[in-house]
Amino acid sequence: MNFDNKYVLILDDEPYSMKQSYKSITNFVTPEHVFCAKSALEAIKIMEGKKIDLAFIDIEMPDTNGFTVVEYIASNFINTKYVFLTGHTEFGAKSYDYEPLDFLIKPIDIIRLKKTFERFDKSLINEEVQDNLVAVDTGTGFILLSPTDICYIAKENRKILIQCDNQSYKVNSSLDELEIIFSDYGFIRTHQSFLVPLSRIESVEHSRFGNTYSAKLNSGQLIPVSRNRYGKLRYYLFSRGIKFI
Repeated sequence: MNFDNKYVLILDDEPYSMKQSYKSITNFVTPEHVFCAKSALEAIKIMEGKKIDLAFIDIEMPDTNGFTVVEYIASNFINTKYVFLTGHTEFGAKSYDYEPLDFLIKPIDIIRLKKTFERFDKSLINEEVQDNLVAVDTGTGFILLSPTDICYIAKENRKILIQCDNQSYKVNSSLDELEIIFSDYGFIRTHQSFLVPLSRIESVEHSRFGNTYSAKLNSGQLIPVSRNRYGKLRYYLFSRGIKFI
C-alpha cells in the first residue's frame, strides 16, 4: 500500500483523541498530507481547498454530528471516502446506513486501522477497473465491457458489430464515433470497416499480389488492412516504441 499521493482529513473536536488518531494514521499516510479539523465548518473549508481522498469523521461533536457531516460530503465531495470514528459502539449499526468505508472505535487500534487502509486500497483498485469499462448501448439497455475483451469492431451493412471473445454486440454508433472513443484504449483503424486493438495483432502480411494486407489477430482471425492504412499502422507502431528490423 502506497498512499503518498493521497490526502486525509481527521475531524475530531477532542484534542487528545485527535492527536492519537493523527499518530496512528501517519503510519500509512505522509504527515504533510494529513489535515486536522476541530469542527464541521473547519473541515468543510479544508475540503473546499484541498482534494481529500479519505476523511475520518468523529460521530459526536458539539456543533453537529458525524452523520450530518458525511451527508454533506456525499453530496458535495463525491470522490471522498469516509470512516466513522467514535468511542461508543452503539453507533455502529446506524453508521452503516451512511455506507462508510469503515467504522473505528477510539482510540484507534493500529492493526484494525491497517485493515481500513487495505479496504481503502482495494476500493481504489476497483475504481481503476471501473474507469477502464465502456458502456455499450445494445438498444434494449447497455452492457459494460472492458476494451481488453474486444477482438475487433466491424461495420456490417448499416450496423456496427463489437466482437468479443465469446459474444458479439450490435450498436448504433458509427465507426467514426467509436474510433474517437477507443483510440484511448489502443485501437487503430486498419480499414474503413474495421477497428482493431493493437494488443490483439500478431502479424501483418500482404496478399499474394501485394495489393492488400491482412492483420492476423491472436484469435486467428484475419482482418483486412487497406493500403493507405498500412503505412499509418507502421507509423502508429513506430511512434509507440516498436522497432522494425
